[in-house]
Amino acid sequence: MKTLIILILSVILFSFTDDNFTYQENVEFVCSKNIKAKNECHYNFLVDGGKFRYVDIGCRRKKEEVIEKVKAGEIPLAKDWKLECPMPKKEEGGL
Repeated sequence: MKTLIILILSVILFSFTDDNFTYQENVEFVCSKNIKAKNECHYNFLVDGGKFRYVDIGCRRKKEEVIEKVKAGEIPLAKDWKLECPMPKKEEGGL
């Protein structure tokens, strides 16, 4: 009985926690591509090294708005990229 109560309380606790902090700090915009034939804008992001995408059907949002909302955790991202683009080069911090 105690185990059931603890399980229910933990589910309730985790349902109220917000994990948007992972998006705010670890999101890196990589590139965007427009497909005019389908009227789609694809935005590629790296989140903790993983590839994620956002597809704007109708290209209704501006690029800056999409980047800002993804970093704020307001736009959900899908796993993997549909359209590949070159990976950003890491800045070399030499002596």
